[in-house]
Amino acid sequence: MSGTTGLNRRTALIGLGAAALASPSIVRAAPLERVSLRLNWVLSGLFSAFYNGRDKGFFSEEGIELTIGEGKGSGVTVQAVAAGGDTFGLADGGSIILGATKGAAVKAVMGIMNTSPYSISMREEVGVKTIKDLVGKTIAVTPGEAGLPLLQAIWAANGIDPASVKLLNVDGSGKLVAILSGRVDGVLAGLESQVVILAQKGLKQTVLKYADLGANTQGVSLFTTVATEQKQPDLVKRMVRAMIRSMKDAEQNPAAVVDAGIKAKPSEDKALFAEQLKVASTLFYAPSDSKKRLGFMMAEDWARTLELMKRYQDLVTDMPADRFYTNAFLPDVA
Repeated sequence: MSGTTGLNRRTALIGLGAAALASPSIVRAAPLERVSLRLNWVLSGLFSAFYNGRDKGFFSEEGIELTIGEGKGSGVTVQAVAAGGDTFGLADGGSIILGATKGAAVKAVMGIMNTSPYSISMREEVGVKTIKDLVGKTIAVTPGEAGLPLLQAIWAANGIDPASVKLLNVDGSGKLVAILSGRVDGVLAGLESQVVILAQKGLKQTVLKYADLGANTQGVSLFTTVATEQKQPDLVKRMVRAMIRSMKDAEQNPAAVVDAGIKAKPSEDKALFAEQLKVASTLFYAPSDSKKRLGFMMAEDWARTLELMKRYQDLVTDMPADRFYTNAFLPDVA
């Protein structure tokens, strides 16, 4: 009797195991898909949002195992993603256009900063109040920086003779030294980067924003290869959802985002990251997007970026503006 009972018990256990394996509600979790994101520059307050999103599981909940790498400029990031070194990248719209017209098969799939981050920062003491007051002033610039070619559009839009403003070429690290020491009257500066750093160092500034001067161009955007866009649309959708969720959390919980950035790079300045994130968050939305949609890119901003590059950067291409970006992967874009 006891042998029969033991046999029945073993049979029942085997049956339960088989049922568990067959049950659709008890399924082994699928392995996460490895995805890499290459930044266009070093970790900052803005980029902390994506480290925070990774730490909080926003990406893993989308089936993504995300690694994030610092960058060395938008142009380099475009090349890296186009060559297959990274799955996704962050780059300004102009660099995406330039790369695509030179053979890099890449496309933007959401905007991170849809208001241009470029500006001219002037020492307050030199008395600049409007763009017209730049006549006779000296501005430090770094050859190759994204905002430099667009200065020609600023001059044209505001009736300024380019020869009336002196541009002094200095390297990236020397630019801030030049304005802090009074060697120059102003510098080309990113609103969420150099402007914040200069303020932290105690410099009183008058900041002239490109977006207010007739040259709002497409800012930092998430992009991938055309092959990934076409062959792995579900991956792109999941990545975009996680990125948007990270940006929303940056708006709602900035302190936690900054903590995540400092955790990733403890040597950085927490107060600086906090201010960088605060400023960057104001640039998330396109100025002309009345619906204020995170990630949504405006056709007019891409068209303007392309036109300015043709006019002032000698870009030659027959590609239309909508070749370089798509909003199709954004949730609830209507």
